[in-house]
Amino acid sequence: MVQSNNFIQMLEKAIEDEWSAHDFYKRLGEDTSNRFFKDYIKHAEEDEAKHYQLFQHLHYQLTGQYHHFEPVKIEYTSFQNGVKKAQQAEFEAFEMYRTMIFMIPNQIAYQPLFIAMTDEMEHATRFGTIHGMLK
Repeated sequence: MVQSNNFIQMLEKAIEDEWSAHDFYKRLGEDTSNRFFKDYIKHAEEDEAKHYQLFQHLHYQLTGQYHHFEPVKIEYTSFQNGVKKAQQAEFEAFEMYRTMIFMIPNQIAYQPLFIAMTDEMEHATRFGTIHGMLK
């Protein structure tokens, strides 16, 4: 069941990044009292947890094991800094998933990557909206 090493390495990075983003957005959402902002951030937080699960399942399907790692905590200095950092991370995730779609080792990888890629575009838009309202 050995797959392309490069694809698996990128998938493992995606798993780690999705877990970190979920934790980051949970903390970021606690740093605002604005209900609109909280709802947008909560939506992204829940999607990141979904992506983490989808990617762990895909990793298992491709390698026969789940990816184990030490979580990394994303730091930020203010709510506004966190929103900007989140938007940038969403753009980077979208670009990585787009690259991975062109590398998929088999058809089972397409759906989770497509779901995550389109969700990341939505999240970037949501964070951009929040950022614009903070100015």
